Parts: sequence; structure tokens; C-alpha cells
Amino acid sequence: MYKQGDVLLYTVYGICRVREIINMNFNGSNNDFYVLVPINESKTELTVPVNNPLTSSRLHPILNAEEIKKIISEIPNIDTFWIDNDNERKKEFSDIIKLGDRSKTISLIKSIKKHQYSLKDKNRKLHSSDEQSMRDAEKLIFDEFSYVLNKNRFDLALELDDMMSVKE
Repeated sequence: MYKQGDVLLYTVYGICRVREIINMNFNGSNNDFYVLVPINESKTELTVPVNNPLTSSRLHPILNAEEIKKIISEIPNIDTFWIDNDNERKKEFSDIIKLGDRSKTISLIKSIKKHQYSLKDKNRKLHSSDEQSMRDAEKLIFDEFSYVLNKNRFDLALELDDMMSVKE
């Protein structure tokens, strides 16, 4: 269980701070809820149940600087993949983002960038769901990494974007 003041990754929303833990009556029973405030949106407040398996699977402690630097150093070696079926790919991408595994999330970003590059030669563009998956994945990675490394998000995004570009 997280405690007040903890900073964590909520894969649905990004980096959040636990403002407080409250007890509320919901559907006739009292339950504890985290009140989360996204780091970059202090006016937004999210109330999520503490003891819900689905919510718990989407809340992760943020990585430390050493863990992030190790992942960054491994970016060139992270494999890409592609699923031709649009529906299967959309589901897999969504599952990866919700899982919160940073290496798999980077693999997803690299895979979409590789596919995007291959489409340029054919004067085609990415499917809108692939674009959205890439935006969601990049938000999670860039926000967490810039927060932990205390770097400007835009500068870090440029640095990592270059490392994640895959051209054949």
C-alpha cells in the first residue's frame, strides 16, 4: 500500500502524487481510496480504490535514477515487433501500456516509429490508434524519466526520441 506523499506511476494517467488516503462509503461498504494528483496537472484529482486488483496492477513505484539510466543505455538493443492485425495490435499496445513495464513500453514506441518510417516510403501514415498508443507510451516514459532525472521533459524527449528511432 502506498502512503501519503508517495510519487508513483499510474499507467492510466502518468506520474501522480498520493495526496491522501481517504475512507468512503461506496455501494454500502466503507473502502479506502487513494486521492492522486498528477504531477503536471495539480488541478486534477483522481480517486482510485486501494484494494482493487485492476487499479493495483496499474499503480507502480517510480523507478530510481540508476534504473532509468540503465534502461536508457539499453534502448538501442531493445527489440521491436509488429502485429499486422489492427485489432490485435491495438489490444496488445493497450495491454503493454497498462502493464507499466518500461522496457516493453519503449519497445512499443520503437516498433511504431519503425513502422511509421516504413510507411513514409509508401506515402502512407500511421493508423490513428497507433499514433494514440505512441503518444500514451511516450507520455509515460518521458514524464517519469524527466521527473526522476530532473531534466526538462522536452529536451529529454528529443534525446530519447533520437535513440528510439529505427530506420532500416
